[in-house]
Amino acid sequence: MAGKEEEKEIVCGLERAIVGDDRISRRRLLDRLVVLLFTTDTAAQALVSQGGIPVLLNSARDRDEKIRIHAIHALSRLAESGYASDIKKAGAKTILLPLLDDPYSPVRSMAEKLIDKLGE
Repeated sequence: MAGKEEEKEIVCGLERAIVGDDRISRRRLLDRLVVLLFTTDTAAQALVSQGGIPVLLNSARDRDEKIRIHAIHALSRLAESGYASDIKKAGAKTILLPLLDDPYSPVRSMAEKLIDKLGE
């Protein structure tokens, strides 16, 4: 089970990785984050409190389709965990709507489902 320090480390690490060119690190961090969101009761709150929503929204714009899909998956889990209004307030609509035309069909599909969850 992950502790708060690990959750904070993932958010901070992801934030650092986004500005770099290491897509493998971004993929791994997002993968770990999605797992945490589905396997712990504290990950969603920790992620939101550490400023993770804007980080995930930025990741949804990444040039790597796997990173985009992981980011949308994490945002969907946050929406299901009661943070839909926080995601909307962070400007999700502006970022998600263009993803409806994403070249990668799983991104399009998941973005559409997330928009529905957000009531956008």
